[in-house]
Amino acid sequence: MISGGISLGGSYTTDTGDINTANAFTSFPSAFVVSTSGDYSSVPLFTSVTQNPFVFDPFAPPVSPLWTFMVGTDTYSFDLLTLSIDQQGNDTLNLSGTGDLNITGFDTTTGTWVFTANQAGGTFSFSSSNGAVPDGGSALILFGLALGGLEALRRKLAVA
Repeated sequence: MISGGISLGGSYTTDTGDINTANAFTSFPSAFVVSTSGDYSSVPLFTSVTQNPFVFDPFAPPVSPLWTFMVGTDTYSFDLLTLSIDQQGNDTLNLSGTGDLNITGFDTTTGTWVFTANQAGGTFSFSSSNGAVPDGGSALILFGLALGGLEALRRKLAVA
């Protein structure tokens, strides 16, 4: 069983160009790891992730994989199984649900996930773990960590 969690961040495009009216994510031009814990702790921060487009309204499961990446010979991935639209409007989209966490050498482990996208910066954060869906305060902390990671990447790219 996989223990721990991972958070991703990056940018997105939608089918309508507006997160308030979107039904699908059509691309994720950048996606990367922003925080890890437990069995994900060996994954370097800012590891590039392939995040696949998906339709969330109406949702047709599964999305397999939703995201994937490799570190050395180990493959990490997440299969999206259930989805709930928790909020859409005011330039924010919040989704949550369950899915299967996969790491080479571990048993597939069902976990929970939270996805938040904002219109203003065109950015998203995604967190998954094998625990319960984070409460509002925990989700806000995870979102803050993801935004901090995005800012660090922006600064890193600005210097380069």
